[in-house]
Amino acid sequence: MSEKIELSELVHRLVEIAYPELIQSNIKIQWGRTSSFATISWSQDTKDIRIRCSNETRHWHEAALTGLLAHELSHPAQCITNQSERGTDLDAVERGFGPYLGVERLFAGKYEDHIIRRGKDRYLGYRSIRNLLNENEMTHLNALLTQLKLVPSMKTKRQNVHHDTVIIHSANRTTIQIEGHKFEIALRKEVPEVRTVVKENTTFVIVDGEEVGFFNNSND
Repeated sequence: MSEKIELSELVHRLVEIAYPELIQSNIKIQWGRTSSFATISWSQDTKDIRIRCSNETRHWHEAALTGLLAHELSHPAQCITNQSERGTDLDAVERGFGPYLGVERLFAGKYEDHIIRRGKDRYLGYRSIRNLLNENEMTHLNALLTQLKLVPSMKTKRQNVHHDTVIIHSANRTTIQIEGHKFEIALRKEVPEVRTVVKENTTFVIVDGEEVGFFNNSND
């Protein structure tokens, strides 16, 4: 079903509905190869925003893609330098996308919170998101689960894919954030190609073919 989804139209609807801060932004989105479910890049003034959804998400239902894109848009909409994944999830929930975010976490294999950055931050899991919803949102979520024939389970296998990659361009540097870990490189005007390589318990971050750093995967 998701192959028929026009990503640009979906983003346009989300911005019109709940992201007034980004109405003047030039947002370009596409499918592509990425080590995360999604990669988002923006300049500090949020004038230009680039989003790339992993080809792996092409089979996702529109509800799950809506949750993923709401999380991505909440990153630049917050207009803060120190990006928190928990804060970004809460922002998406506050804008009314909690039911979709819950569905997205089931597609991403995150029933429980995904703790990152040595316990200092986390992506909210399906169960935590569900606990944040009001009665109407709970009804909506349950309807989506019924429609998609999804049965939430604590035994859901977490996919070995980073949730998202955040790239922020400032005046003289580009900051890349993955799993709460930040890497600073020389300013790039275009979206750099970021990929990760996992060896044993270490993730190496490769930017435009060059290793820029690494982090240990034992953050839980």
